[in-house]
Amino acid sequence: MYDRTFGTEWDDLSREEAIERAFALGVAAGVDSPRPQELDRVLEAFPGAYDQSIVELAYDEGRTKALEARAERDDPDDEAVWASLVDGVGAPREVPVPAALPGAIRELTLTDGPREGPPSSLDLPSMLRK
Repeated sequence: MYDRTFGTEWDDLSREEAIERAFALGVAAGVDSPRPQELDRVLEAFPGAYDQSIVELAYDEGRTKALEARAERDDPDDEAVWASLVDGVGAPREVPVPAALPGAIRELTLTDGPREGPPSSLDLPSMLRK
């Protein structure tokens, strides 16, 4: 499944491509088709620990989603699980890693847009209200 969708003939990857491939490798591992050598190649494309950890998160997310999808089906078909998580061109059908942002950053409002409305409608802590 992975080979058919992505192929293994690549020299360098962008971070986004690596995350998509890692997610797909995780899905493949979740449907009993692991590719540890390809995952190692993707990890080696990024020497920094931060980028490698994001790739590993994407892999773990893909594997978890695949295992959950298999558990939800009465008759788990590997091709159907793959197709439900990865489209025909290799893009994840869902965000692979709630988007490559560490948990602490996701919990903060850094990724939210600016609030709208008058200041009285903002959520202020009670200690700041009169």
